[in-house]
Amino acid sequence: MSCTEAKTLKEGNDFEKKHTPIIECKDIVNPEEIFEVKIHTAGVEHPMEDGHFIQFIGLRIGDIPLARADLTQYAKPEMVFHIKAPSKGHEGSVMKLTAYMYCNLHGIWKYEKEIKIE
Repeated sequence: MSCTEAKTLKEGNDFEKKHTPIIECKDIVNPEEIFEVKIHTAGVEHPMEDGHFIQFIGLRIGDIPLARADLTQYAKPEMVFHIKAPSKGHEGSVMKLTAYMYCNLHGIWKYEKEIKIE
């Protein structure tokens, strides 16, 4: 399994929506600000049952792994992480957040969001 082979929302059908993660967070942050990043499915809840469930949710900034939560079939496939924006001197730059969800039957899926540092 490679993150470079991750699938994403293309057609917008229910199958894609229950596998593709969505990132909810501020669009603009200040340097060193700690902000909340919520990751969940794209509008259709994924089944969480024996034999078919989201195994993990991961978050990266660029190519750097930032956080990962491993799940079982007894958990809801949604996570909230609190992350710190880059330090002063990065004003005006953009950081790319990438969320990953791994379904044990249908593989890895991703979603990207750019955050501006003001």
